[in-house]
Amino acid sequence: MNPNPIERLLELPAFDSPPDDLFAGATAHCVRSLRDRFPRYAEFLAARGNDPLPAIFLPVFKSYPFPLPAEMVVARTLTSSGTTGKPSLTPLDEQSWDYRVRAMRQSYAALGLLDGDVTALCFLMDPATTQMAGSVVIDAVLKSVPQVKAIHYLARMTPTGPLFLAEQAPTLFAQSIARGPVVLVGYPALITAMMQGMSKLGRTSFPLPAGSRILTGGGWKSFLPGLALDRKEFRTQAAAFFGIPDDAIRDMYGLSECPAVFVECERGSYHVPAWCRAEAVDPETMKPTPENENGLLQLTCPLTLSYPLVKILTTDMAQIRNWCPCGRAAASIIPKGRVTAARFETCAMKIGEAVR
Repeated sequence: MNPNPIERLLELPAFDSPPDDLFAGATAHCVRSLRDRFPRYAEFLAARGNDPLPAIFLPVFKSYPFPLPAEMVVARTLTSSGTTGKPSLTPLDEQSWDYRVRAMRQSYAALGLLDGDVTALCFLMDPATTQMAGSVVIDAVLKSVPQVKAIHYLARMTPTGPLFLAEQAPTLFAQSIARGPVVLVGYPALITAMMQGMSKLGRTSFPLPAGSRILTGGGWKSFLPGLALDRKEFRTQAAAFFGIPDDAIRDMYGLSECPAVFVECERGSYHVPAWCRAEAVDPETMKPTPENENGLLQLTCPLTLSYPLVKILTTDMAQIRNWCPCGRAAASIIPKGRVTAARFETCAMKIGEAVR
């Protein structure tokens, strides 16, 4: 048996419920590593009583970053999209990077999203031009899957901002579908922009080969000026335009600070993988809200050894549901939108004072 509880956690089926002692062991292993590396974090834990493990309110990291240990070699520094403010930075050493890529790949595989030979058309920033978490991690996952025969990016980051390579899209599409099934990955706003652009040119449909899929993530907020998106409307339009079944379109939900990615199953639930625990908590009491009631999303994920992100309190409202018609044992998250941090000048914000 592997003595490393984090490795053992990642060996579990993605959407099984892990034994409590294994998850607790992996979390304790992660916390010990972080406490040794970050004296300020050790002080923070001691001041908060250590047990139960306190969460850190996510905006705190932007205002009061932890100094990195001099001996730590940073393999990647991921950024958030920054669509709602200052981008966050997540430094990862090689081990933490490997855990993150493996975790996302296993979530994809468990849902059959990369089955069969496919060409990936990515409506994401080319990772050669950005360190945005969505682009960089998905690129690493796609490159690690033998069934993905080619990867093409349809956007890049420039000094003046994101650039969508709209003129290249039709040619890349035609070349890709000639080889067989494709998977479209990325911002729904960019996929919508392409559908609208082709429709204006008289192309009202672009049927994809059988076995093709669409995997969206991010970009629901305001990626393109003047383009408002409704998830259900997007799914309906994309299914008709690309000629694929509704359940071949899945959405991802996640944060750059958390290694776990929450991917829709065929019944529309964002399941929580075995290496993460998700709670919706009352910001006044910090206690979990009842099932199907709104709370701030709190995530515990012991896969990052290079920065104190093991337990974070986010600014996203969510509900937690403990069942799904698909039959998977894992709980699921029902996102309810982002809130303004200023609304919660309560004990959640006091955590920031302790870190400072």
